[in-house]
Amino acid sequence: MKPVNKLLESEVFSLIREKNRSISNYQKLWSIKAPSKLAPLSHVGGIRDDVLIVYAENSGIASKLKFIESTLIKVLNEGIQKEMPYASPIKSLKIKLLIKNSKAISPRTKSFPSRAKSALENLLNNLEDSPLRHYLINLIKHQSNND
Repeated sequence: MKPVNKLLESEVFSLIREKNRSISNYQKLWSIKAPSKLAPLSHVGGIRDDVLIVYAENSGIASKLKFIESTLIKVLNEGIQKEMPYASPIKSLKIKLLIKNSKAISPRTKSFPSRAKSALENLLNNLEDSPLRHYLINLIKHQSNND
């Protein structure tokens, strides 16, 4: 247990804890100062070089936040002066979209049944040289490569 405690008391974990507290404080401020309809659909991701990084759940929320960015910065800086006097004021917001983990959708294969393929080949045999005939040749050839 001593090695674990020593590791947890190390400088690296101390910096991580401090960064976590900082983000948590900014998140509390965001929850209070951001518009009530937008706050639950966005959250603070961090702060770097006086730029507050905010994640939005979709592009509509991101554009609304971008539209009111200057007002938000003013309101947030007033809150920072009152609640976090040790923090420097925010110069700008960087709004990012939150990409949710979703199952990867496999691309649909453009296959068709063997009966359809044989019907197309029969049609091909009865057609004269035309753009349609060339298209059917390419379609059947492409289908054979996918099988």
